[in-house]
Amino acid sequence: MISALILSKNSEHQLVHTLSALVPASAEGILKEVVIADEGSTDGTEVVADASGAHFIDASADPASALAEGAKKCARSDWVLLIRPGAILQTGWQTEAAAFIERAECVRTGDNLIAVFPSRTEEFGTAAQIRQKLINAKHRALKSSAHDLPMLLHKEHLHKVLKGSSATTRQQQIQKILRASRVHWLNGTVVFQNSTR
Repeated sequence: MISALILSKNSEHQLVHTLSALVPASAEGILKEVVIADEGSTDGTEVVADASGAHFIDASADPASALAEGAKKCARSDWVLLIRPGAILQTGWQTEAAAFIERAECVRTGDNLIAVFPSRTEEFGTAAQIRQKLINAKHRALKSSAHDLPMLLHKEHLHKVLKGSSATTRQQQIQKILRASRVHWLNGTVVFQNSTR
């Protein structure tokens, strides 16, 4: 049902946390494969990918092609979960993702519909909660600002947007996808592991 596509560069520690959160979906048969498109890591990213059973693509020669090359390798599913290292989907995300896919395919709402998991904070206190609400409001008002959030989209839509794209960075490519899509916000959430570890 779903192929996970992770774009990485020197993300071995963050990758471990992200892959761990995907395990339940794999055990349930919802997640069919994980593809890691690497933009030239010099750390142990490839070792982590190999140990997890993920497909590893070395795109170091042309980092701008990592997203397109990774999308081509997502062969076992029609839907792609685009997620970055350090993003930890919260318990039960796979059930909501599967329900979204079934509904989207049933009502045939168009191939440019994507589902996005909003972020939440693990910090305590009123200030942290207000800050998180403002971040989520910004993502909803300006969808291209949500480029770091995990998103679920049909593979054909992904290929169509990337075809002939002049965007040269990962962020620009994902922002282009968001601008070309109708966004459905899921109830499930994602937290981000501290990238400084």
